[in-house]
Amino acid sequence: MSKNYIPVNNNSFMLFQLNINDQVTANAAAWNVPAGEVTTLNNWSTGYEPLYNAIKNKNTRTREQVLAHNAYRKDYEAFLRSLCQGFLVNNTLIPISERAALGLNPRGLNPRSERPDITTAPIPKLTPMGGGMVKFTFKQTDSNTRTARHPDSNGVEVYAKLTPLASDAPPVSDSLLEEEIVNVQDDDNGFEPYFSTRAQFVKELGLENIGMNLTVYARWVNTSDPTKNGPYSAMTSLVVS
Repeated sequence: MSKNYIPVNNNSFMLFQLNINDQVTANAAAWNVPAGEVTTLNNWSTGYEPLYNAIKNKNTRTREQVLAHNAYRKDYEAFLRSLCQGFLVNNTLIPISERAALGLNPRGLNPRSERPDITTAPIPKLTPMGGGMVKFTFKQTDSNTRTARHPDSNGVEVYAKLTPLASDAPPVSDSLLEEEIVNVQDDDNGFEPYFSTRAQFVKELGLENIGMNLTVYARWVNTSDPTKNGPYSAMTSLVVS
């Protein structure tokens, strides 16, 4: 997949990100883009505009303004690239002409490159990092020592829930049936969904959640064709430290 669709020039980048923000916001449901991703995109776009306006005039901008803009744009680009690669570039719900108009250089719809159904669940592992931070790791198989995303997925869809730690609460079973997990999700029982293109990442839960019990399950997903998403994993949990 080409990574050259994000413009280098600041003026062109401003127009590019505005167009992406406008189109994703207007078409999120039709394009199957999660609401959380849309909200994050809106926040990034809103925050970028004043920084861009401050540096676009070379005769009036300051060094501090340029440094602030460059730091923000670097992080914003990382988010945009993840969003575009995960939900837009090869999303068959978006006509090729529209993807091209967004400047995404779509590859087209080559049947030989279609991904098969995902038949296995990720194996989640939670590692406390201290300070309210937890490392999330997802492997493909028990025998696989290397953390890696499933080759037929675009990323991992994670469901997480924080609850007070109770001494009399029963431990979460590692052998929880998939049907039970589906029911937990369908019942909207306090699990927060989010998406990552990486099979290993660190999430900051906040100092206020130290001592809380974190419960997680996940599945590999094909963002362009949700019918090919994989099964849910077993649940795993830890106490945030």
